[in-house]
Parts: sequence; C-alpha cells; structure tokens
Amino acid sequence: MKRFYLFFLFTIFFIGSIDAQDSTSVVDQTDKIKKGWSFGALPTITYNSDLGFQYGGLIDLYNYGDGDIFPKYYERYFLEISRFTKGSGKNNFSFESNRLIKGRTIFIDIMYQPDEQFDFLGANGYESVYNKSWEDEGGLDYKSKMFYKNQTKKLKIKADIITPISKGWSWLAGFEFYNYSVNTLDVDKYNDGKDKEDQIPSTDEMPGLWDRYKKWGIIDPKDVDGGSFLGAKLGVIYDTRDNWSNASKGVWSEAILIWVPEFIGSANAGYLKLNLTHRQYFTIIKEKLTFAYRLGYSGNIIGNEPYFALPIMYSAMLKNAATEGLGGQRTLRGIRRNRVVGDGEAYGNAEFRYKFWNFKMFKQHWYMATNAFLDAGRVVQLLPLKEKVNKVETEYAPLTDVDYWGNYAISGGDTIDDYFNFGAEKLHISYGLGLRVAMNENFVVGLDYGKTTNSQDGDSGMYIGLNYAF
Repeated sequence: MKRFYLFFLFTIFFIGSIDAQDSTSVVDQTDKIKKGWSFGALPTITYNSDLGFQYGGLIDLYNYGDGDIFPKYYERYFLEISRFTKGSGKNNFSFESNRLIKGRTIFIDIMYQPDEQFDFLGANGYESVYNKSWEDEGGLDYKSKMFYKNQTKKLKIKADIITPISKGWSWLAGFEFYNYSVNTLDVDKYNDGKDKEDQIPSTDEMPGLWDRYKKWGIIDPKDVDGGSFLGAKLGVIYDTRDNWSNASKGVWSEAILIWVPEFIGSANAGYLKLNLTHRQYFTIIKEKLTFAYRLGYSGNIIGNEPYFALPIMYSAMLKNAATEGLGGQRTLRGIRRNRVVGDGEAYGNAEFRYKFWNFKMFKQHWYMATNAFLDAGRVVQLLPLKEKVNKVETEYAPLTDVDYWGNYAISGGDTIDDYFNFGAEKLHISYGLGLRVAMNENFVVGLDYGKTTNSQDGDSGMYIGLNYAF
C-alpha cells in the first residue's frame, strides 16, 4: 500500500526542522500563549489498491480569545470531507463552544460514513474464529480477500450539553441518532477495472461471513440489514485535566447512560446501556514525559441492543469520526477493527508520551512527541452465540448440510470449529509506538503502529489521524 498521507506527514516534520534551526529547544512559556484564531488544515491523500485513491482534506479551527484560558479554547470547528475512488468516504462536521451558553459546553457532531469494506468478524471475540489464510490469495485455504467484509453506511447526529456542578464535576444531557444500512459486499464495484486473476468471487459463489450469518439466522432478521434509533443520554463527568488535547496531569472520568426507547426508530427493541470511562494523566518529567492510562466498560443493563449497533462506543465528546470498537485506531491499536464485539466489553490502555522537541514555525508554536503504548480488551458480556447456532441446527439443519444450505454451508473440508470456538474468549492484547506533531497544543497530527500478540486478532495496524487515542 502506498501512503502519500504518511509522506506528507513526514514532509511537515522535515520542513519544521529546516525552519526551526535557530529556535531554542524549549519555547518560552509566556510567549507560548496563543490568542485569537488558530487554523490547521491537512490534505488527506492516500492510496490503497482495493479502495483506490483517497482525496479530500480536513480543517481544524480554534478560537482562543484573549488567551486567558490557553491551552483550553472557547470554540472549535472541525470539518473533514474525503473520498475513495471506489466509493468509501468520510464526511464529518463538529462544533464545540464553551461560551455560546454561558457556563456550559455545547458539542454537536454530524457524520456520514459510507464504508464499502466494513470489517465483520462475528461476535464474542475469540468465540468467532478468524482465519487469515481464507483472505490470502494463492493459499490452499483461500476463499476471498473480502470474506470478512460487508457494506455499511452510517449516519450519526449527536448533541451534548455539559453543565458544571462544582469544581471538576459536570452533568451531561444529550441525544444521539443513528441510521445504519448494512448489505452484502458490492463485488461488482470491487472487481471493476481489475484483471481477472485479481477479481474476487461473487457472494453467491463464495458468501462472506456476514452473508452466512444472515442466511443462518444468527443475526436477528429484523436488524440484519440495519435500522435507525434515537437515544437519550444522561451522565456525570469529573474533569481536572490541565489540557484538553494532551493532558499532563489530572483525571477525566465519565459515566453515561443511554436509553433507546422501543417506539422511536426501527431498532425493534428498547434498551438501556451504561458506558464508564476513566482516564488519568501523570507528569513524570515536567513539560516532557507523561504517563496516561484509560479504563473503559460498555454494556447493556436492560433490553437487547440490535447487532448493527453493538460496536458503537458512546462518550461525552468524541472528537473523531470513528465510533466503533473494540479494535482499531481509537481503542485496541493493531487489532482488527470490530474484533471484540459482544453485549458488553471492557478495555484498558497505558501509554507513555514524550515531548522531545518544541519549536516555532510559521509564527505558530509546535512540538513533536513520541508515545509507547499497551492496549488490552475483551468481551465481558457474551452474546448467546452458542445458543443461536444450536437453535439453527436444531430447527433447520446442521451448518455442514450442503443439501440444505448450499453454498452457505460449512463445507470444502472446513468444520464448525473453523468458525466457532465457544468458551475461548480471553484478553486481546496489542502494543506499539507512535509519533505526534502538534500546533498550538491542540491541533495534533499523529501516527500509531500497533502489533498484536495473537494471530487471531490479525497482525498489525498503522493509523494516521488527529489527536491522541485518549
């Protein structure tokens, strides 16, 4: 994969080293205070042989006012619009104000994200077996490069109001609306323009995992193609961070309840979900080295969440387009996206962050930093996957019955153990390194590379985007 985005990122670093040769290694703290508006823009230029070229850009705009609360800010506007030539894309706008309503913070986020190759790896983590060889062309066990993919389109609209109660404490009220459209992989679009030897089989000939789950009835037929729902949020937040974008000390914890009534939307079932997140930051070396960790839990209390909504991670103010977990850029780096999905998940991250260079460039204040991390998580509330498989086989036919299931059957030398390993769920672990460049403390561009410790979670992942993971 060619990554022009990565090339662009390191070009920024190179230009910075030229422009800042005469600057001191540490910027004077009085001079460092930013006033007025700060503007950050970045093109999104990557190439992927499966998705095509990604083109577009993002803008991150901050208003620091007279600088009296720097590095915190009064307003923030964020916009990202990008496309892949094969049809995927990101469209995200968010607005944050700490003075529109006196004494309150308002956060609005609107995102539409069509994903032609959305990761679907089953449920309950290791209870669903991941076979990398099925995706590897040329291998004896090859099925399809897109065996673990489907087509998912998501619209999200959320609004939060945060009201201070006392020092560090606030309460939150808001809502989140989602609309999901889930379908089988568009094989014709994927194969378009490819040589015959590079094309993948149709899903009629070689159904993917999502197609099989749908055919078998493991996913509730009412929800398998997606749906919409509106949830009301209520929560409490404790926040003593010294910096919203990269804290060096303090605590940031939140407990959020989201209630989705059955009579609003098409989710077919009402439910109440609890999300707990605790983050803490410690200064090891002032202005240089910080240790940060995050502990999180997300699970259902009452009712049944539709399958398509299970990966959603709810929070007070999520400042990035992606809301899926566990697995991937914002939760378990290096582990396949959506690898850890169940009725309830717990996770943790530990990270050392080291600022190794402060400088001035283009009349702005910059720093460069590196980070080393360890991520872990698992499903703690299992979905009744085993019961559903047993029910299907009892009421219809064994999943290995080719006469009944046709191409959707487990066949060709495969057994049910190649799909399911009931009782196998345990901790998923990854580790890695990252690099950051930040302008005026808050506009942070980063790269993380994570490596898994278990081949069932994939191999590794590289991520380029904005902000720290937490």
